[in-house]
Amino acid sequence: MMPSPIVQLPDMGGLTSFSHRAMATEFTLHLSAPDDVDLRAVAAEVFRRIDRIEEKLSFYREASDVSRINRAAPGDTLVIDECTADCLMLALEVAVASEGRFDPFVGAQALLAKAQPTPPHLADLPANEDRIHDPSGATVAIDPLALSVTKIQRHGWLDLGAVGKGAALDAIGPVLADWNVTSAVLVAGGSSVLVLGPPPKCAAGGGWRLIFSELPGRPELAVAAPFALGASGLGFQPGHIVSAEGRLPQSRTIVLAPSAALADALSTAAMAMTDIEIARMMKDERDIAVFAEANDPTQTPCATGVCSRLIPPSPEMSLVIPCWCESRRLPPFLTALCEALAAVPLSVEVVVVDDGSPAAEKVALEQTVNALRASHRFLRPLVSLAHKGKGGAIHAGWQCASASARWLGLVDADGAVSPAEVRRGIEVALATKNGRTVIAGSRYHHDAQRPVRRNFWRGLSGRWFAAWARRRLALQAEDCQCGFKLVPAGWWRSRRAWHEAGYAFDLELLCAAREDGLRLSNLAIAWREVGESRVRLNDGLQLLRAVRRLRKSSPPARRTGSGRND
Repeated sequence: MMPSPIVQLPDMGGLTSFSHRAMATEFTLHLSAPDDVDLRAVAAEVFRRIDRIEEKLSFYREASDVSRINRAAPGDTLVIDECTADCLMLALEVAVASEGRFDPFVGAQALLAKAQPTPPHLADLPANEDRIHDPSGATVAIDPLALSVTKIQRHGWLDLGAVGKGAALDAIGPVLADWNVTSAVLVAGGSSVLVLGPPPKCAAGGGWRLIFSELPGRPELAVAAPFALGASGLGFQPGHIVSAEGRLPQSRTIVLAPSAALADALSTAAMAMTDIEIARMMKDERDIAVFAEANDPTQTPCATGVCSRLIPPSPEMSLVIPCWCESRRLPPFLTALCEALAAVPLSVEVVVVDDGSPAAEKVALEQTVNALRASHRFLRPLVSLAHKGKGGAIHAGWQCASASARWLGLVDADGAVSPAEVRRGIEVALATKNGRTVIAGSRYHHDAQRPVRRNFWRGLSGRWFAAWARRRLALQAEDCQCGFKLVPAGWWRSRRAWHEAGYAFDLELLCAAREDGLRLSNLAIAWREVGESRVRLNDGLQLLRAVRRLRKSSPPARRTGSGRND
């Protein structure tokens, strides 16, 4: 089951579910209790409690505490419900902690951002639409002991929507305790979650596993209940967060906190805060954790507390996919590759390089990459070049690799090498401790478990060229032109002079490895012919000339080695 669109709790077996519509969202209770507890009666009482809270907190109901505060004149004192007082106190505390980034008095601005009409009971009041640019000055004074609020000035409309759903979840806890409910996962709209008690099938005090399914590598956290999770992002409700700067620094935030109302308020506040401001706000907190993904896709997510474990380690492998006019063949391959790499925790980044394609092709590629980046952060932004040739595109992509990468890889965009085979090759490389090994994919093998499906004449000519090039250049690679290779990053970076920018790039790479005494490991792979080949007759002639050129320029090997990794 997935109580949140961002986080999965896999240990929810044995819970009984009930749903109810309130506060313009869906509340879902997942409950477990002894056999003598009537869970239907529990759910009915809980939903009545939520409805009473909505009556007090609703921005849209004329008789609610929030509307009474908004309509009060300066100097008026109102008695309010305990839940309203708690929500208002929490909202004001988060406003101070976030240095004003969170402001519960921007109800008018939120209506404008969401393109919603003003509720009739507020239509005759000044909206103070400039509140977002001038949040200074107290609007109310609250006496939590007397449960009263005094209006100081009409400067903004109170809207507790950012904490109301979480506050309703928090209010459910005592009701469930009275009914002897032992485990509960309480969800409001998918963005607010409160977890009480251990997982049903675990011993008392056992922890819950949280799987962050949309983050690279599907990281997990183990958390002991009670805990709350709040998530904010433009995908939940566009326009529900407003900022004086216009564009929000973060695209999505996740907060773990002791209470659902606090988690909701902080997740909203963090959306409007920079990484530095988030770190400053959270520096002394031990029971709260924040994860924030920036709107800038090149920026590393910000995380505090246990959420720092959600940031994947710096990549050890940088895999480049060179493209020229590949808007048709790349999307299905790249989609499947991202899914394959996300299914296992691999320390890898993927860089797609457009090698000077026409404008329409480049736009299509960029759209494909950006769409996939929304769920696969290990996919880097598209790198665009003036036309350099396949080798030039690969070199440019490798130059963009993270400094932490100890392996550099390349794979063709056509998908002839399947995502599963690419992943296997990456796993082999990352498990290789020898920093002086080049791994070259090979289609010329006798492994029946890795079939090669290729046009007969193209296969025949390819075998002839591979054998001829091996002899002429003294190479150990079985398949010098296979579009899947992995090389040590430190070695590639140490060689500053690279000359072949076209299809002969592979030959120069293998010659350089032979010249420097690197070990060559031939990796048997499954392979299938894909239509719309970009290789033309003239490219074949250029390869023949390149072999002669490299044979003259490449000195004899100081030491050669070969190996097989099947």
